[in-house]
Amino acid sequence: MAGRTGRRVRRRPVLRWPMVVAALALALVAGCGAPSWTYVTNSGDRTYLKVPNSWKQVDPGQLATQLGVQPAEDSSEGVWIEAYDSDAQPSLNHIIGESAESPAILVTVQPIPEESRGQVSLDTVRDFIYPVSESARQSMQLGGSASGLTGFTLLGDEVLTPGDGIRGVHSVFSYRVNNGEPQIFDQTGYLNDDASKLYLALARCSVDCFEKRQSEIDDVVSSFTVREGP
Repeated sequence: MAGRTGRRVRRRPVLRWPMVVAALALALVAGCGAPSWTYVTNSGDRTYLKVPNSWKQVDPGQLATQLGVQPAEDSSEGVWIEAYDSDAQPSLNHIIGESAESPAILVTVQPIPEESRGQVSLDTVRDFIYPVSESARQSMQLGGSASGLTGFTLLGDEVLTPGDGIRGVHSVFSYRVNNGEPQIFDQTGYLNDDASKLYLALARCSVDCFEKRQSEIDDVVSSFTVREGP
C-alpha cells in the first residue's frame, strides 16, 4: 500500500496465536512419545503396579486353564489376578514353569475365608506360591521330588510395615525347577489388618537375566502398592 508521500508502507505480519499455540502443542506431544509405563490397577482393592510398556499381559485364559482360576474384577467377586511378561511370547509358564529368560510378574489379590483368617501368618504369604519358610521347605522335602524344586537359596527376607494396618514381607530367593537353570524370584506380599485379603506380586527370571535387568525388575517390584482405608 502507498502512503500519501508515495513511499510503500511495509505491513507487519499478523501472528495468529491460536494456530501457533496449537502447532507448538502438537510438536510437544510428538516429542514426548508414548508413556513408558503400563499402569496395572485394581481400584476395588486399591492395589497398583506399573510395568514397562514393552511387557505384555499374559492371556487371562492361560490363568484360567493352568491355575484353575477365573480372574475377577476384584476380591469382592473372587480372585483378582494378572500376569505380565517381557518375553516376545507372553506365557504363564515364565512364572510357574521351568525357566524364564526374560522378566515376568504375577500380581494377585486373594480373599481369605473368615474361618481361615486366624491361621494366616507372614509365612502364609511367603509360601503362597513357592515354599520359602523353613517349615514349608521341610514339608516339601518329606514329599520327595514331586515338586520339582531343588537348590533353594534365600537371598533376602524383610518384614514390611507400610502402615494403615498393612503388614507384609519381601522375599528374594532362588530355586531350580525340574533341574533347570537357577531362577530368581522376587516376591512382595501383604495382609490387611483383619487378614481378610492377601496381596502378592511375584517377579521372576533366570540368574543371568536378573543380573542384566535388575534395575528394571526393581522398578516394577517397588511400584507394587496396597492401600487400606477410605
